[in-house]
Amino acid sequence: MKDEELLRYSRQIALPEIDIEGQRKIYKSKVIIIGLGGLGTVVSTYLCRMGVGEITVCDFDSINISNLHRQILFDSTDIGFQKAQIAKEKLNLINPDVKVEIVEGKLDKEKLDVIFTRQTVIVDATDNFKIRYDINEICVKNKKPLISGSAIGWKGHLLTLDFSKEESPCYECLYGSNMQEEESCSESGILPPIAGFVGSLQAMEVIKLILNNEFPSFSLTEFDGANNEIRRFNLKKDPVCKICG
Repeated sequence: MKDEELLRYSRQIALPEIDIEGQRKIYKSKVIIIGLGGLGTVVSTYLCRMGVGEITVCDFDSINISNLHRQILFDSTDIGFQKAQIAKEKLNLINPDVKVEIVEGKLDKEKLDVIFTRQTVIVDATDNFKIRYDINEICVKNKKPLISGSAIGWKGHLLTLDFSKEESPCYECLYGSNMQEEESCSESGILPPIAGFVGSLQAMEVIKLILNNEFPSFSLTEFDGANNEIRRFNLKKDPVCKICG
């Protein structure tokens, strides 16, 4: 590693779980983040700062003023521009050593299948049940780890799955096939630090997977910010699941 890289990442290299060898793993990894809302902007910022070698950000939407209270990559001068393009510009400023790719436009299973094949970890930061089920199915097919998060009101959820392991459950195991209408921030509201908290947890889970550390996996974590309560559930695979069974 170059002296400048050692200096930039010195505080995380000091962690025995990372060290220089771990930093090399981080640099060689490729992570895709689907959704650049309150979660995706946080995840992408941290992973970029930590030196993930290649980050692909996906979003079809443009920036509006209501995004600014929680989507930390954007500011008032960005209103009206495409999220993915602005995210790339901002991330390049944060860490020019990280390669940032963008995918604009809506995604379907066919597009996801092509994109996922070269990724190390998949991050679901979307707010739509249909695309979440599609992401889950393509991750299972390609045996890719999936870190999924959601945040609404004062509550957040984190789902950690690793389909490179045969015993991993999937999104379908947990929620079944009955897709429900998901609450939206515009209808139910959201406290910005909740999105920041869940996005930070997603970034942390990505790094743990990249490092291959023996941390607990196949879990659902629920956070209630109003009461400062955190609950964690270990998940088991459904042997008759139509996606991963």
